[in-house]
Amino acid sequence: METCQLKKPSLELSNQQIITPQEHSAIMRPGLAIIQVGNNPSSLTYVSKKIALCEKNQIYHELYHFPESISQKEIIHQIRTLNQQGSIDGILVQLPLPSHLSRLEISNEIKLSKDVDCLHMANFQNLLQNGEDNDIIPCTPAAVLHILDTQEIDVRNQNITVIGRSQLVGFPLSVLLLKRNARVTICHSETTVQEHVEKADIVISCAGHKELVKGEWIKNGAKVIDVGITRIPGTNKIVGDIEFNKALPRVSFITPVPGGVGPLTVSMLFKNLYRVWCRSNGLKANIDELDDELDYAQNYQF
Repeated sequence: METCQLKKPSLELSNQQIITPQEHSAIMRPGLAIIQVGNNPSSLTYVSKKIALCEKNQIYHELYHFPESISQKEIIHQIRTLNQQGSIDGILVQLPLPSHLSRLEISNEIKLSKDVDCLHMANFQNLLQNGEDNDIIPCTPAAVLHILDTQEIDVRNQNITVIGRSQLVGFPLSVLLLKRNARVTICHSETTVQEHVEKADIVISCAGHKELVKGEWIKNGAKVIDVGITRIPGTNKIVGDIEFNKALPRVSFITPVPGGVGPLTVSMLFKNLYRVWCRSNGLKANIDELDDELDYAQNYQF
């Protein structure tokens, strides 16, 4: 089976797919469609980073930025159109969505083979069963696992406190850590967070609440991964879930915000896009080759 290259692909169309002349130039490279609703500050930050990386790495992309008032029917219609579009290999719905839209129903409209964020229920169920052997892993959990691996942090029999239980980050990450034989505690809005943080060897916070975790809660020598991102109103300042400066003297390792998990999450999105692009064109994905093609965040090292 042929091994594909990101910038100089050589492929043949499979399954008798019909490509229009307008789509032909785009199909020779991965194509990503991003659906964004409203102007959530964190979403704006992430989308801008994704578009910048698309442009830097010659990845075809389309952004559909809808007003917050858009109906669910209109969003679903757009997704169904993109499902049939040959130049689009991956479809990403930027979260969070406004409260009148159903994330589950919208995610389940994405064609399974184009679900680069592993949000379709069938892909999510495969993840629960297969763990890291799954073809696609949600981007932020994949980023956290990458950090653990590159820093040679062994989670076996470690007490890990995960703060947040969303389907996008907290819940799938907890499952993946359990499959690595960690002892995992999941905290949520009804949990007294402090008592679990104080006992944790590793703290991973993905709540999205400004400095929720106080520095003095973290035990000496613990390792901390901060997934949260909150923009301070009226400023361009971004902070995480952890009181970084107060935690820093106590920890053996900590990721910063901004930086750290955020940029790496974007890179993991493009790893997933590369996989589905190769798969849809009958090519073997050599993910190791992406290390020279995409920019990974190394600024989480301290």
